[in-house]
Amino acid sequence: MALGSASGALAACLAPSARAAPFVPPRDPQTVAFAPGGTMVATGCSGLSDETFPPRPHPDVRKCGVIAVWDVASGKRLFRWETFGDLTQLAFSPDGALLASARRFTTGDGLALDEVRVFDLTTGRPVRTLDRCHAFDFSPDARQLAVLSRTKCVVYDVREWSKETLVEPLGGAVSVAFAADGQSLVGVMRDGEKYRLRLAPITPADGASGAGAVDGGANEHRDSLALESPFYRVAVAPDGALLATGHDGGNVVVWDAATLDVRTRLQTGERGIAHPVFSPDARLLATGCQENGDVVIWNLDQRQEAGRFTFEKGGLRTYALRPAGETFRPERDPTRFCFSPDGTAILVGAYGGILRATDGGQELKRFGD
Repeated sequence: MALGSASGALAACLAPSARAAPFVPPRDPQTVAFAPGGTMVATGCSGLSDETFPPRPHPDVRKCGVIAVWDVASGKRLFRWETFGDLTQLAFSPDGALLASARRFTTGDGLALDEVRVFDLTTGRPVRTLDRCHAFDFSPDARQLAVLSRTKCVVYDVREWSKETLVEPLGGAVSVAFAADGQSLVGVMRDGEKYRLRLAPITPADGASGAGAVDGGANEHRDSLALESPFYRVAVAPDGALLATGHDGGNVVVWDAATLDVRTRLQTGERGIAHPVFSPDARLLATGCQENGDVVIWNLDQRQEAGRFTFEKGGLRTYALRPAGETFRPERDPTRFCFSPDGTAILVGAYGGILRATDGGQELKRFGD
């Protein structure tokens, strides 16, 4: 089904439940995503649990987490699901059929209940819940989903939900992303107190598939140099040439995607973690500041700043309670910035979810109740 016609059908079948939802003052999303056809966006607001076990979303709709899907043209909400914990990732599949979310959550007694959940956008229902998992990425052809648990990286077939490959070199990774060709994965790895990138193939050596195909190139991987500054995500350029990682103090490192050598370093001038995203044509690199939502856009060919826009109220709120002095805080770098599919606008998790023009920063649309 084409996305243009799908959005109208979804609005018709989901409008009654959307109208029944209570009024909630707009909250700043921790995660945002753009559907590949450009007709829908998704926003995800982190929230509290009800403090029972097993935990459930907080009964107060103003305190629970909410994932919502919106029609871009009308601004109307098409879906709404309640959750809890720190939402760290939200993404549509490249064919627009699925929406996946990742959250981190730890109970008061220290039990980690992270989760990756996948929703079917034709029915509005969850189709897969992957418990104790904290990160994911869809393959460029939309046929696979790479998922990280505490010790494993597993690639699933999203049609049958069979385990295709266990990518051993990426076990224990912080986050994961498919390379542009879909044949390998890039993971962010912790190395003691340092962090590095790791590139690993995903095709089993014997060409097998299914649950038995568990060797995703266990001895074949490439590592970058290790950096002292913590970083939690990697952006992959659509043309496959570059990778980018964001760091505290507004620092951005651009890497060669094939060799994992450092190409260049950029400085936004902001204090918070820089969250990089490439434009669909790979000409621009936008970096959003997680502390205040400000966005800087770089022209990669000229290595020059091409634009900058700011927010008065673009701060990020997290819910995880961590010991004083702990440096590992992945919830501080959620996917809160993304380009539109045509590259003419950027969606930012501020003001309930705001869409601004890439050229000049003009406000185009806001999403929220």
